[in-house]
Amino acid sequence: MKKVKKAFLVFFVILAVVILFLILYGLYLKPKYEGDVQLQNIEKETTVYFDDYGIPHIYANTQKDAMVALGYVHAQDRLWQMELIRRIAPGRLSEIFGTKTLKVDQFFAGIGIDEASEKAIFELDKNAQSYILAEAYLDGINQYIDSGPTPIEFQLLGLKKHKFTIKDVYNVFGYMSFSFAMAQKTDPLLTDIRDKFGMDYLKDFGIDGSLNTTQLKSFVGKSREYSQISTAVTSLLEMTPVPQLRKQ
Repeated sequence: MKKVKKAFLVFFVILAVVILFLILYGLYLKPKYEGDVQLQNIEKETTVYFDDYGIPHIYANTQKDAMVALGYVHAQDRLWQMELIRRIAPGRLSEIFGTKTLKVDQFFAGIGIDEASEKAIFELDKNAQSYILAEAYLDGINQYIDSGPTPIEFQLLGLKKHKFTIKDVYNVFGYMSFSFAMAQKTDPLLTDIRDKFGMDYLKDFGIDGSLNTTQLKSFVGKSREYSQISTAVTSLLEMTPVPQLRKQ
C-alpha cells in the first residue's frame, strides 16, 4: 500500500511540475501587450494600444514608423499563420505536412503564382512610397523573428524561422486573388441547380440577366467539364491547413 501511495505521490509531483512548466512557458510565448519594446529603424516614439478585443491601434509620427510597428505586432500575434500562408503559393506546405498536402502543393506550383511574383518584383520601383512602406512592414516582422519568442508550432515541428521578403508578400497577394475568385465554388453549384431543376430556379440569383448584368452568349466551352474541374479544385482547397480568405 505504501508503494502505491509513493507512486501516486511521484506521479502527481511530476504532473504538477509539467503543468507549471507549461503555464510559465505559455506566459513566455504570450504576445507583449504592455511595456516598452526597442525597435530599430523607428525615428520617433510610436505607441501601440491594444483594445479589449486585442486589436492594435498604432499611433506614429510617420507612415514608415507605423508600418514597422504593424509588422512587429502582426508577427507576434500571427507568425505561425503567416508562415503557413506564405508557403501555399510556391507549393511548400509538404515540407511541413508531408504527403497530406502534396496535391495542394502541386496545384499551386502548377498555376505559377510564385513565378508571377518574381516577375512583378523585378519591375517594381524601389523608390516608390508603396515599396518603402512594404519594406518597413517586413522590417517589423523580421525584427520580431530575430528577437521575439519562437511560437510553439515551430518548436514542435523543429522548423527553423526564416525572414520574410517582398516575394512572400506578392505570393500572399496571389493566393488571396485566387481564393477571392469564387467562380470555382459557385459555378459547380449553379450548374447542378440548372441541370436538376431548370433555369427558372436561377432567376432569384439574377443569372438570367435580370440584375442588369451582361451575359456572354458566345461561350462555346464545355460547361460540364468545367464544372467537374471546378468541383475538383474546391475539394482540393479544403485540404489546405489554412482557412481560405474571405471577402468581407
